[in-house]
Amino acid sequence: MAQSQMRGTSLGAMFFSRRRPTRSDRLLPLKIATLLVGGVLGLAGMRAGNSLLVGLAIVVVVIGFLLRFLPHRDPEADAKDSSDAVH
Repeated sequence: MAQSQMRGTSLGAMFFSRRRPTRSDRLLPLKIATLLVGGVLGLAGMRAGNSLLVGLAIVVVVIGFLLRFLPHRDPEADAKDSSDAVH
């Protein structure tokens, strides 16, 4: 039993060691909102049989997906840059 616990620990460490350090994502609320709005529009469009709503839902979800590729800005670095410019 001890071997299986150790094996599980090493596997967990192997997977978690590859994770990037977490940082705040200022666009996370917008990404979640686009997912929710796109999902609701898609479900409503499928329920009503309206292909226009389904198409609009796809566009909204794709926009939310594309937000993932915007460059991340560090608010602390921005504050430091602006304070350096004042002096």
